[in-house]
Amino acid sequence: MLGNHLNKMAKLLPDDYDFFPQTWMLPQDYKHFKEENSGKGGTYIVKPEDSCQGKGIYLMKNIETLKPSDNYVVQKYLTKPHLIDSYKYDLRVYVLVNGINPLRIYMYKDGLARFATHKYQKPEAKNLDDLFMHLTNYAINKESENFIETNEGDGSGTKRSMKTVLDHIEQLHGTATMIKV
Repeated sequence: MLGNHLNKMAKLLPDDYDFFPQTWMLPQDYKHFKEENSGKGGTYIVKPEDSCQGKGIYLMKNIETLKPSDNYVVQKYLTKPHLIDSYKYDLRVYVLVNGINPLRIYMYKDGLARFATHKYQKPEAKNLDDLFMHLTNYAINKESENFIETNEGDGSGTKRSMKTVLDHIEQLHGTATMIKV
């Protein structure tokens, strides 16, 4: 549902909703997906519509492998992610919307960062199946031989606090790049 709602908002307010990768919901967007991407040679991330914890996710370059009846969320894969120490990561920011009118949003001060366990390389045929490189899901990466338990004392580990990551970015790039909340 999130992908559907974001796509609807992107059509209404394209300048405000340009912060997420192109997303298609299969099977309903199958024809549109094929028309837009045939012969372009991109990389796509394919996610089962009713799964969690990274189960069933894969990367592909050949869009012909998808069938018109497949139930997937397909997104253009971002091939130049921000990296820390050559590892891909994501940030989990937790918010509570307590009211709409007036709008009241509370943000938890310290979210979560999840790291891949293999150093990132641009997707190529030889590494498309390396989920430890391309996905940041904890449930997947805890099975890696490179998995490191979290140690907030030194800011290491496969799962870290958001504060640790923001502090690292601030050390590298200065406070001008940081947004304080």
